[in-house]
Amino acid sequence: SAADVALPAGAVDAAAAAGILELPADSAPLLESLRGGLAFASGQSLEANLLLLLGAKLLATAFCLGAGLIGGAFAPSLFFGAVLGLAYQSAAGGGLSLLADAIASYQSSVGIPVGSWGVIPQLTIADAPAYATIGAAATLSAVFRAPLTASLLLFELTRAYDIVLPLLAAAGTGPLV
Repeated sequence: SAADVALPAGAVDAAAAAGILELPADSAPLLESLRGGLAFASGQSLEANLLLLLGAKLLATAFCLGAGLIGGAFAPSLFFGAVLGLAYQSAAGGGLSLLADAIASYQSSVGIPVGSWGVIPQLTIADAPAYATIGAAATLSAVFRAPLTASLLLFELTRAYDIVLPLLAAAGTGPLV
């Protein structure tokens, strides 16, 4: 089934009125579709769609920079890092879930109560926004060779004190890669 992303009420009308979204006069069906929500490609997960958007953005940015068009590399580097951070969080979450299930099944197969080894049967990782922020900082620092600037910029944007050390570590190693 397709996942829907609903737009805020009036966002399409406001964008059309402001001239940001130019639509032909006979675009009532399109407006109704946008007001109701946009569907991702059916049968694909959010991560797969984000990776498809990442590939499209990578090609568009490479074309624009190669052709000498304006636009820069600041926002695309933030987007690349955030999407790759989300993809990594999804893969790490899936891997840790499989590991927790394997530990729990092994413990129950040998007759040991699940969780008695001090291993939490439900291994968890940080939330997706933390991984997106850390990925964006790492990519930004790698592109511009400014790790402290990237880490401070993303910390100031989020004010997330719990990710300062991973943010500094990722931004510090970003230019080395």
